[in-house]
Amino acid sequence: MADSNKPLYLRGLDAVERLGNHLPHPFWLFCLLIVATVLLSAAMNAAGVVVYTPETQVLRRGGQPGLQVEGGPDFEPLTLELKSAAKSGKLVNLYLEVRRDGQVVAEHPVERDALAHLEVDEPVLHTPGTYRIHVVARPVAIPIKSLLSAEGLNWAVLSLVENFAHFEPLGLVLVMLMGVSIAEGAGLITAVMRAVALAVPERLIVPVLFALAACGNIGSDAGVVVIPPLAAAIFKQMGKNPITGLLVGYVGATAGFTANLLPAGTDVLAMSLTNAATGNEPEISVLANWYFMIVSVFFLAILGTVVTHRLVEPRLGDVGGPAGEKVAGLSAEEKRGLAFGLGAVALTLGVWLLTLLPEQGILRNSEPDQFWRSPFFKGLVPILFTLFAVGGLAYGKVTGSVKKADDLLTFMGDAMKRMGPYIVLVLAISQFTEAFQFTALDRFIAIKGAEILRGVGFEQYPIPFFVAFITAVAVANLFMGSASAKWAIFAPIFVPMFMSLGYHPAFTQLLYRVGDSITNCVSPLYPYFPLLLGWIADVDKERAKVGTVLAYLVPYASVLLVGWILMLVVWYLLGLPVGPGSPIHM
Repeated sequence: MADSNKPLYLRGLDAVERLGNHLPHPFWLFCLLIVATVLLSAAMNAAGVVVYTPETQVLRRGGQPGLQVEGGPDFEPLTLELKSAAKSGKLVNLYLEVRRDGQVVAEHPVERDALAHLEVDEPVLHTPGTYRIHVVARPVAIPIKSLLSAEGLNWAVLSLVENFAHFEPLGLVLVMLMGVSIAEGAGLITAVMRAVALAVPERLIVPVLFALAACGNIGSDAGVVVIPPLAAAIFKQMGKNPITGLLVGYVGATAGFTANLLPAGTDVLAMSLTNAATGNEPEISVLANWYFMIVSVFFLAILGTVVTHRLVEPRLGDVGGPAGEKVAGLSAEEKRGLAFGLGAVALTLGVWLLTLLPEQGILRNSEPDQFWRSPFFKGLVPILFTLFAVGGLAYGKVTGSVKKADDLLTFMGDAMKRMGPYIVLVLAISQFTEAFQFTALDRFIAIKGAEILRGVGFEQYPIPFFVAFITAVAVANLFMGSASAKWAIFAPIFVPMFMSLGYHPAFTQLLYRVGDSITNCVSPLYPYFPLLLGWIADVDKERAKVGTVLAYLVPYASVLLVGWILMLVVWYLLGLPVGPGSPIHM
């Protein structure tokens, strides 16, 4: 078909494929960003560019800045407990202010350490009247540092190894995947998927396959590798077109990549990059988006089912002929292994919960309002490691997939081999992230960007900007598939910017993850797209063409993107937390 006769969206996707193929590898892309940071920092430093931090209100009551008090001869001294602010290394130039009719009538500097128990007994408060007490971090001038200066060169040479070795996402992701690799290598994750898929009635098979595929990302790429061919076999068994099953499994695993019922490696990676952007102030946990992602699994499954039955199946039709062979169920040995594996997971989880649920639990925060900031949640990655490792070991010993202790080392070693390219990429990502922060370009862009957004009405009409941000990420995802690489670019800019506007880092992370997931399924550059073409070719070579397959996938991406954004908007309007200890607003 001549290009001029192709539908507009197919010509657009062809352009995406051509442009994406000309993009450098993410490693070289980050090297280019480092060069750009060097040149930009030198130019701005030479021009004497300085950015001023915005005034930060440390004390808020009832959603309003400051605390209103009545002054008079009998005024009793107050003690303000601002413990979270006292722990913040970013709060400097602090002042206690007493205002009357909007005017400062008394002030004095405050040490950050004093915020935990700040005594307020200003003489002016003994004069009758209504006052408002404020604790503010006043603006501070931040000059742009040049990486071409003597200071910059010293920093670059002395910090390169440290930047790489201390890059928090690297250790978290590797530890998480080593645990998952034991459950995956032993066969536990695949067995769970097969057992669930084969146990549901035919009328529920599509939403269940969608949900399974989305949750499959907990086992690295298990969802996109295991579910599509399994779904194809189930559809063929029912006398339906197996290509429909392939599409259902593929879309569920790719478009729903960040939706899950349990914390996954993607949560660990996103969390660590977000915390790197905030300097752990505030620090979010691996559960930062959990509430939203749990609901997303069911919501996306419903939307995907509607698209499948209303738009995709009518175009594909059934196979026309006898149903295929019945998909093999779990063997008696596998069923027994599954029971032992899941039982071991439940038992291990029960032991861990004993350190959290009792009031005197070892891993529980002693302060009642800080439950979700307990060491249990901050250290969730090691806990998840033990759950996957114990479950995989129990399953493997029963089924025979784990015959000796060294098999566990093989599983973990194989997983680390697959992570080799990521480790190399981290060398470039870590240098860019730290260089961006050293030069203060991150704060310059965040502060100036926040000022621009305020100027164009972001605070009054935030929803259009949320939609624009999600859409921008979704478009970028068509050209650059690596979620970690994109977030490593976006996080240092947008997380501080949205924080300046009063939005919690967990919410900004959620906006990014929604946009990052949806267009995976329609990107010709997605690593597993060729695999989908190969599976479809095994069924019908005539339909295994890029344009044809994309025509089947575009309805999914379009409906899921609009639906997920609408769900996010409703969530925002209701003011619901996106995860434990993760409100929308700071």
